[in-house]
Amino acid sequence: MKSKKQLLKTWKIYPVLDNRMFPEQGRFVTKFLELIDSPVDAIQLRLKDLKDASQFRAARMMVREAGKKNIPVIMNDRPEAALALGCRGVHLGKDDIPVSIARKILGSAAMIGRTIRDKKDLFAAGSQDYDYAAVGPVFYSPVKAGLEQISFSAIREICRVSKKPVVAIGGINKDNVRAVMAEGIRTVAFMRYGVSGKNVKREIEELRKIMSTEGKG
Repeated sequence: MKSKKQLLKTWKIYPVLDNRMFPEQGRFVTKFLELIDSPVDAIQLRLKDLKDASQFRAARMMVREAGKKNIPVIMNDRPEAALALGCRGVHLGKDDIPVSIARKILGSAAMIGRTIRDKKDLFAAGSQDYDYAAVGPVFYSPVKAGLEQISFSAIREICRVSKKPVVAIGGINKDNVRAVMAEGIRTVAFMRYGVSGKNVKREIEELRKIMSTEGKG
């Protein structure tokens, strides 16, 4: 198994799958399986409504299937669910439990991501034991409609000063990803691009091709 530092160096595409977007369990599982059949590097699961045995069994099966393809699954918000399901780590928002508590629950080998809204957040989190910073929303996203978009200049500065890998999220797609990468971003996350379409694999392949070509420039 690759170390978390080795994995993060290779990440380009990191979709986020929220079960509130696909409330019917079978559809949610299908979308997950379509994603791991696509050239993604990791998947973040948002399971806000994980509340019964059927949902738990489905989620555990999803994590196992991703593991067969060496695709890490990161749980959103909930380190205890990450531990129970065998996820590779957890992503924490600004108002979630402290990174230090998540680290105690999951251990040193787990990957912990933290949401960063601006350079002030980055400096405030400087001594915390997290592994990557997620910045956004970069573009307008109905999922985060109440949040102010982060400027390109702020992204550029965060990438310049951050000692951790930086992931961009929010409204990113194949039409605007070049502009994001031009500011220093090498990994992008998204909730709608590809995930909400009919041909997940094709959309992800097109995005990866653009990112791979851009990365050589």
